[in-house]
Amino acid sequence: MTWGYRLVGKRLFDVGLALVGLCLFALPMVGIALGVWMDSGYPILFRQIRIGHAGKPFLLWKFRTMNEAGTVTGLGRILRATAMDELPQLFQILLGQMSFVGPRPLIPEELRQLQAIPEGNRRLLLKPGLTGLAQLYSDKSPSLTQRLRWDLLYAKGCSLWLDGTIVAKSIWVTTRGGWEQPGSKVPLKGNTL
Repeated sequence: MTWGYRLVGKRLFDVGLALVGLCLFALPMVGIALGVWMDSGYPILFRQIRIGHAGKPFLLWKFRTMNEAGTVTGLGRILRATAMDELPQLFQILLGQMSFVGPRPLIPEELRQLQAIPEGNRRLLLKPGLTGLAQLYSDKSPSLTQRLRWDLLYAKGCSLWLDGTIVAKSIWVTTRGGWEQPGSKVPLKGNTL
């Protein structure tokens, strides 16, 4: 990982992209909030404790995609397939709780499991991300060890080029509505990403 990018550039990248995202999606976010309210009432946001940088807990925000019975709603299916349910996390990127690219935030139960895996704690050196290698290249619900493999690969190669590539590929998956499909969302070409 290039330390200059990690210490300064990554934060500038995050803030810049989050501001652009909020400008582009401010009105759609209002529409989504109204759609969630009309589809399944309150609350509009799903909030859940997750583990962030250095193992510190934080409250993750998403648009709610399930009803009180725990069933994914019609609107929820669309939001999940396009990752639009994740848009409130743009605010969390601005607040510094998350990064645009990085490992997805852990649920608290996974922290103990992670700490039992060799090199597992290295994952906690990174801020959790809105998107990342594990989201692009592993199955829809990968095991913790599968995610860790991709997260450590990202930690080793983190750079402006890699972050830009991951964001571009994530936008491509979003436009195709491919986030809920099984398997890799983006084809691997040999050993290259």
